[in-house]
Amino acid sequence: MINLLPGEKKAEIRAARTNVLLVRYSTIILLALAFIFGTMYVTYTVLGFTKQRSEEIIASNDLKADVYSGTKAQVDALSASLIETKALLDEEVLYSKVFVNIGKLMPANTVFDKLTLDDASFSGTPITTKAYAKTSADVSALRESFEKSTIFSNVSFQTIVESGSGIEGYPVSVDMTFTLTKAAAQ
Repeated sequence: MINLLPGEKKAEIRAARTNVLLVRYSTIILLALAFIFGTMYVTYTVLGFTKQRSEEIIASNDLKADVYSGTKAQVDALSASLIETKALLDEEVLYSKVFVNIGKLMPANTVFDKLTLDDASFSGTPITTKAYAKTSADVSALRESFEKSTIFSNVSFQTIVESGSGIEGYPVSVDMTFTLTKAAAQ
């Protein structure tokens, strides 16, 4: 095909084609903008409904929580009371354990005359008592046992008497002083 059109017409046809392309591109751009704004509107609407529903759930949960606030206060008070009770029980001294632990340290052929324990016994107050043994070697074993132990401190033996003026079968007596540690009750 031979192009016999004048140059002016050719320029107008090219301009018309360019205009058609520009109109198509403008339409595509406008449709894309409309889609973007539509999507934004739908998203905003959905988020608004979600926010409203979440606020309603929070409000209903607050009402439910108010119902249980009295119970929560009672639980908190009970918990505080249990903490106080635990602290008191942790300080409790089981004298039976103390006597068993002391008994484990007593060598054979030794006995106490009298051993009295009270709360002051565990606060660093020295305990003075008399022990009886069958021989002076048993008294030495008693001293070694008490001095090596972790439940006694400041162990001292004052007077050892081998006169036989004690309990029947235990002729050796010793006056002794010691301090109990908290380990004695464990």
